[in-house]
Amino acid sequence: MNEEFPHHVEFQIVGKVPDGGGGYKEDWVTVLDFNGFLDTPNSQELFQAQQLNYTLDRNLFYPYRTDVKEQMRCLFRYDSTVETYELVSKPQDQGGQRETMKLMLKLVPNG
Repeated sequence: MNEEFPHHVEFQIVGKVPDGGGGYKEDWVTVLDFNGFLDTPNSQELFQAQQLNYTLDRNLFYPYRTDVKEQMRCLFRYDSTVETYELVSKPQDQGGQRETMKLMLKLVPNG
């Protein structure tokens, strides 16, 4: 496992899945999975989020890529737990060097 990006995450979109009766229903479908680093926001980030009236629970850092979109949701599975996150920012290229991306996440209760 990569030491810099030790957490395996999945990204999902709403898509059509078979309903078992010959038709389809809408449900969340995994379209991306890769390793990243889930980190707790620092106090300055939490204060800024509070001032802008939005919730920030985690920052996700991951290797540069451009296929993560705002309409997706993020899943992090560990042990027997699944944490579901809503994206609260656009993916940001840290330092503009096309090396590491940052994404702000909000925990979805009972996601």
